[in-house]
Amino acid sequence: MRSYWQSMFSTIRPFILVICGTAVASIASSNRVDAQSFLIGGYGDGIYSSFLSTDGKMTEPKLAVKLAKPSFFAFHPKLDVLYAVTETMRNDPSAPAAVTAYRVGRSSDAPSTPTLTLMNSQPIDGDIPCHVSIDATGQFAVMANYTSGSVVVCPLAEDGSLKPASDNVQHKGVGEYASKSPRGHSSVWDPTNRYLFVADLGLDKVFVYELDRGTGKLAPAKHSSMTLAAGSGPRHISIHPNGKWVYVINETNMTLTTASWDANEGKLVELQTVSTLPVDAKGKGFSTAEVLVHPSGRFVYSSNRGHDTIAGFKVDDKTGTLTPIGHTSPGGKTPRNFRISQNGEFLLAENQQSDSIFSFRINKETGDLKPTGYSIKAPAPACIKFLEDKRN
Repeated sequence: MRSYWQSMFSTIRPFILVICGTAVASIASSNRVDAQSFLIGGYGDGIYSSFLSTDGKMTEPKLAVKLAKPSFFAFHPKLDVLYAVTETMRNDPSAPAAVTAYRVGRSSDAPSTPTLTLMNSQPIDGDIPCHVSIDATGQFAVMANYTSGSVVVCPLAEDGSLKPASDNVQHKGVGEYASKSPRGHSSVWDPTNRYLFVADLGLDKVFVYELDRGTGKLAPAKHSSMTLAAGSGPRHISIHPNGKWVYVINETNMTLTTASWDANEGKLVELQTVSTLPVDAKGKGFSTAEVLVHPSGRFVYSSNRGHDTIAGFKVDDKTGTLTPIGHTSPGGKTPRNFRISQNGEFLLAENQQSDSIFSFRINKETGDLKPTGYSIKAPAPACIKFLEDKRN
C-alpha cells in the first residue's frame, strides 16, 4: 500500500508544484504594492518616501537619502534607477548644480520604504537645474536649467549610471519675462522618442529638438518652436495618451495651452489657450506650476499658486480642447506640484509653503476631485513620483 501511494505521489507531485507555484505567484502578484509607493522631492533635507493606501491614506514620509534641493526627479524607463537634480548654482561651494543617479531597492518586508543607493553624479554646467527627463530607451537624461536658460544632455550607461554631458544648448533671445532672459523650465520627449520639447519660460517658446543618438547632440527640428503669447511663461508640458495633443501650462499669465502635435512633420500648433482661474478670481502674485493629463485621457489638471487651487478640465475627445470642470483647494498654500496615481484613482497635491501633501479621489466619470480627509507633512515639497513595478 505504501509503495502504491509513494508511486502516486511521485506521479502527481509535478502537477502539485505547478499549481502551488501558480497560486503563490498569483498571491505575490496581488500583493505587489510598490506601484503605490512614492518619492517626494523639494527643499527639505533630501528625498523622502511614503506609501498611498487604497483609501487615500499616506504613511509618514521617511528620509530615503540626503540631497541638496532635489526639486525634481525622474525614473529610468526600464531599470530601478532614479535621477534627481539639485536646484543650485554651478558655483555653489557646498552643493554645485548636478544630476545624481540612485539605485532603487525594494523589499517585500517593507514595500512602502524603498531604499536609494548612490550610483554616481555628474556636474551640470548650468544654473538652477529644475527638471530632468529620461528618453524612452533609457539612453539619455536631459536637464533644463532655469537661471542659465540652457539644456544639458547626459548619456546613460547600460546600468543606468550617468556619463559626462554630451551637449549643452544655450537658449538665446529676449522675452517679456521680468529678467528678459531665457529660462529653461522643463523637457518632455514626444511619444515617438524622436523629438524633445523644451519649455522656455523666459522666451515664451516651446522648442522642438531632434537628438543625434550617435553624438548625443541636440539640433533644432524643421519646425523648431511654438511661440506662445508674449509674457505667458510656458513652464511644464504633458502629452495626451493618444500622442496627438500637447498641453502647456503657462506660469506668468495663468493660462493652459492645447496644441496639436504632428510627429510626421515634427510640428506643434496652438489650438486653444484658456485661463486656469475662475472668472471671478481676484488677487495678485498668482502663478501656475504643474499640468498633467489623467491616464484615461479624459481630463487635464493644473495647479494655481497664490490662488491655491487645482483646476480641472474636460478633454474634448475629438479636438483635444478643454472645458473647465472646477477648482479645488489643495488643502494648503502654494501647490507647486501634484501627481496622479498610476491607476488614475487619486491625485496627491503638494503644498510647498504649508509643508503638506493632501490626497484626493478622482471621479473617473466627471473628473471632480473629492478630499479623502488624509494628509501628511513634508518639508517644502516640490515633486512627487510614483514607483513603477519593473519586476515583470
